[in-house]
Amino acid sequence: MRTNSFTKNMSKKSNKELETIFNEKEKYTVEAIQAVIWELENRNLIEKTAISVDETLKKSDAVNAVISTEKKENNESPFEELELPFLYSKKAIQGFTIFFSTIFGAFLLMQNLKEMNKPKARIQTLTFGIVYTILSAIILNYLPKTFFITLLFNLIGYVILTEYFWNKHIGKDLAFQKKQIWQPLATSIFIVLALILLLLLPQLLNI
Repeated sequence: MRTNSFTKNMSKKSNKELETIFNEKEKYTVEAIQAVIWELENRNLIEKTAISVDETLKKSDAVNAVISTEKKENNESPFEELELPFLYSKKAIQGFTIFFSTIFGAFLLMQNLKEMNKPKARIQTLTFGIVYTILSAIILNYLPKTFFITLLFNLIGYVILTEYFWNKHIGKDLAFQKKQIWQPLATSIFIVLALILLLLLPQLLNI
């Protein structure tokens, strides 16, 4: 018998719901689409020879691609439990880690772990981000003040965040929908500007 983890779920859905999922296959996981096809065949709504499963999955961006559409907060899908998660990409984490610091990249990864419902991993990521940022600041204080050295420390932080924390707690090959970075980017810029202002404030007051 052809079954997977979504078979029981799909067997409870109406014909219209199955058709909706199938027609919007790019939004859902490969297993979910496979279960839909099997259920439609079991109900004799499609012929087993009418649709090639392999061809259907190849056409779906859910196999390996990252879909760059943003979820609308007030327009949740009735099949949300089947959809690919919305996550900040590794590239986004890389950019925040390099241009801001490791703690900023850690916060993005923490948002991903929240989406994946992994509270323990979030705490571990936050702890690493704080400790690594503090240690980096202490070590950099004794090293020549060059952009290259700072960049090197940030790159090491990025590698640990993605190659260890991401791969361990999220999964190296997990397909997901790409989450937009504009809100955390604006917040990060505001924080950096505020810190710069605080550092310059004593000098400005002495003018």
